[in-house]
Amino acid sequence: MAENINRRRFITEAGTGVAGASLLTAKSYARVIGANERIQMGIIGSGGRGRNVMGSFNKFADQIEFIHVCDVYEPNINAGLKLSRSGAKTTMDYRELLNDKDVVAILNATPDHWHAGVLMDAVAAGKDAYSEKPFSYSIEQGAKMVKAVRATKQIVQVGMQRRSSEAVRGAKKLVDDGVLGEVVMARAQWFWNRKPMPKKLELAGKLDWERFQGPAKKRYPLDERRFFHWRNFSDYNGGHLTDQGTHLMDVIQWFCNDGKPPRSAVCQGAIYVHKGADVPDTFSAVYEYPTFLATWTLCYGNSYEDSWKIHLQGKKATMVIDDDGYRVYPEPWDRPNIPPKTIHEYKGGIPTDPHVKNFLDCVKSRQEPNAPVEVGHNAVTGPHLANMAMRQQKRVVLSDDGTTTAKL
Repeated sequence: MAENINRRRFITEAGTGVAGASLLTAKSYARVIGANERIQMGIIGSGGRGRNVMGSFNKFADQIEFIHVCDVYEPNINAGLKLSRSGAKTTMDYRELLNDKDVVAILNATPDHWHAGVLMDAVAAGKDAYSEKPFSYSIEQGAKMVKAVRATKQIVQVGMQRRSSEAVRGAKKLVDDGVLGEVVMARAQWFWNRKPMPKKLELAGKLDWERFQGPAKKRYPLDERRFFHWRNFSDYNGGHLTDQGTHLMDVIQWFCNDGKPPRSAVCQGAIYVHKGADVPDTFSAVYEYPTFLATWTLCYGNSYEDSWKIHLQGKKATMVIDDDGYRVYPEPWDRPNIPPKTIHEYKGGIPTDPHVKNFLDCVKSRQEPNAPVEVGHNAVTGPHLANMAMRQQKRVVLSDDGTTTAKL
């Protein structure tokens, strides 16, 4: 990752890559990929999540290969190389990777505070991008990112794999077909029993700490806990509200509100597990939608029902979606026969591979992917609202145009 970038200078240095990108069609893009036939990719942010997604990409090794690895931490670079083509290039400055004319597309798996800069610079340099969620660091930033991407012809897939899941897409069809009736309540939850942050951590190699901090507003002396556990610090992301909430609130909105974010949010949260952090590891948010209410609750001190779950409660039936698939229970629930026998059921998890495949197909066809930038922006807007509501200790309302918050 790079320090503050003079964006105009960078675009100028990128030269014809920017202008040429706007003229690409499926046929001309095939010529860019060339005789190799495999899409040449670069990874920016080859930490744990980045390498996990690289593994999903590498399941389509006949279609792609990683030829350039970028990270601010040397051990992450070395680990990324093991998942890349022999002789792949390395760098700690992502601008060098974007200036590599052989790189056609990037995997953006940086910490959240770097998502915007990397993505906007990537599309300006004529690269397609698979960009990890959450989409943005703030609502205002997300709106700028959407505008920047749409000013180009680049393909961008946000890493929200439920959009390409057979289970989730099948569940949505049931909702669209009216199986649940009018949905009046939606509940999202995520429960894990996590360990406290270690008080002391040691680096296993070179770290460019200043480059890691990058666009963060505050500067700190080297702090290994902030690096290894950056999701517990608001300087680098929206915490667990946005990290996990992006996935779950997107499903609720997609199914029940045409993908649009909530009107308002209230939220309470606390730190019971990750002492020393500044984002809650336990919280509950309430969202106002035009025709229903939704809650988003997370607890990292107890693993009841383990991991995530979504409940959609309609006047005719209730749907439960989780890593096991989905189940639909008819109304009413009458004791002692609880729960009632399911009327629809699907067994299966939520793999990342179909989402990666959808991106690769769209890089070649130049068609819209399943999770374009607007989906990513709308999905994280509600969690951003909840963060603001919690910090301001009041109800926060989204502006009419969805690009900021309304003044009350």
